Amino acid sequence: MKSVDIWQFDIEPKQKSEPFLRQVLAHYLPEKNLRIERGEFGKPFLPDFPQWQFNVSHSGEKLLIAVSFEMSIGIDVEKIKPRNALNGLIKKCFSLAEQDYWLALPETEKTTVFYDFWTRKEAVVKGIGRGIVLGLNRCEIDVNLPNQFLNLPIAEKWFTQKIAISPDYCAAIAMPCANVIVKLCDLEK
Repeated sequence: MKSVDIWQFDIEPKQKSEPFLRQVLAHYLPEKNLRIERGEFGKPFLPDFPQWQFNVSHSGEKLLIAVSFEMSIGIDVEKIKPRNALNGLIKKCFSLAEQDYWLALPETEKTTVFYDFWTRKEAVVKGIGRGIVLGLNRCEIDVNLPNQFLNLPIAEKWFTQKIAISPDYCAAIAMPCANVIVKLCDLEK
């Protein structure tokens, strides 16, 4: 069975992630001077170790790094905060079915559900390696089974898992396999 390790760090806002990434990758690879490059749409990769996949996301004071062997992955984390323009973002980034679902929610749930859907969509487009250019509104979540997508603008199926890191944050991991072991890791252990 495939697995993904997720490393969480508390950071200062705007703190660089690369030192943390190199520290995490050192757990998997003996190479001291790892070359990290970026694909056409900005997804980082290891040209000398292409079988090792990783993805990075940070928001507020949280940094998440996901690492997997021979499986594409994407990760996203967002600090949950009130937004004035949620309706505009929903219209731009959600499918019509997702919009209908979101509009029917009680006001008290709308912000949390927005971030849950947003992080799942972001994780998928990052995992695919195309970013939001792929079209978040074209990545339609099954509102009854949010780990699955009804539609994606690619032929491959992708799945997500919510990652519980803090009540103030929403995070998700995405991968092209439904049954994946997701392990939260700590450098202190």
